[in-house]
Amino acid sequence: VSAGPESNSESLSPEGKIRAEYAAIDYHRRQAPFIIVSGRKVHPYHTPDSEAEEMKRYLMKCWDVPESAIIMEPHARHTTTNIRNSGRILWREGFPMDKAALITSSSSHIDYIINGNGFKQRFLKELKTIPYRLGKRISDGAIEYYPLVSTLIINPLEPLDP
Repeated sequence: VSAGPESNSESLSPEGKIRAEYAAIDYHRRQAPFIIVSGRKVHPYHTPDSEAEEMKRYLMKCWDVPESAIIMEPHARHTTTNIRNSGRILWREGFPMDKAALITSSSSHIDYIINGNGFKQRFLKELKTIPYRLGKRISDGAIEYYPLVSTLIINPLEPLDP
């Protein structure tokens, strides 16, 4: 399920706002020292801004999250590359790999991430690896996430692998 808007008149879809709101709540509760917003220029077709840019603007304007606490990842095309690319950022920034990061999203999207071999099979099909381990579900909209070293594997056959 895409969280991108369906038309150019909408900067962020209701689903995208929900995903960003869970991150903002965790940030303001001091459960997250920073937020990675992830998403490419995917929806709608020919959109001028990436989903990551729109989420960043939304978090700053509507949730008072300072720009210094937001890291943009504007290359991911879907959930698998969101998770992989965010893991790469965590590794690059020296985030302790034995400490949980949080994936925040809508409740239904977290359910999809947790409940399925389908999701893991999608990783194997698209990325040829499963670059994460899940921890505990923290809330309806958040689950612990541990990037694995396999997140660093670059696929030379994938032209959009940053």
